[in-house]
Amino acid sequence: MKQPVGLLHRSFGLRPARLPLLLVWAFSLWAGALAAAEIHTWTDENGVVHYSQTPPPQGGDTVVEMKDAYRPGSVPAQPPAADGAAGAGGTEPAALTPAEARRQQMAQQRQANRERQAQNQQLCGLHRQRLEQLEPARRVFYTNETGESVRMDDDQRLALIEESRAFLDENCSD
Repeated sequence: MKQPVGLLHRSFGLRPARLPLLLVWAFSLWAGALAAAEIHTWTDENGVVHYSQTPPPQGGDTVVEMKDAYRPGSVPAQPPAADGAAGAGGTEPAALTPAEARRQQMAQQRQANRERQAQNQQLCGLHRQRLEQLEPARRVFYTNETGESVRMDDDQRLALIEESRAFLDENCSD
């Protein structure tokens, strides 16, 4: 038998059988937020002081003002450390949970990998440039430490070409 498709099912994919469950869930969220909002106190006929999130049925309660109480979503659960609590050396870093420490370690590793990759790319570029300069030319001139223009002999040129090719084969993907 085919069930009729209502507005809730078409709009939100909600079947009519799930509607009561949704309403109970929504009411519990709303009631929980209201209940956490204030504390009531009263003394019964036997002299016993009661504290509750709901007012007594007979009335005569006093609402307790909770200035420093934690209310979800209003303030951080942990207050900030006092200025003198950090120690004599100034501010101390807060202790990290194992998960936070692992995340921090992984972030440092990723940063180190990025730096290594950037350095490797720079070296690959320099070796490619060296090959472009050395391979086609039979006569290569360079400036020595004293500032003189000196011709590189063929053995030096071939050794540099071989060194650059080996570096590119080993470290550069192209």
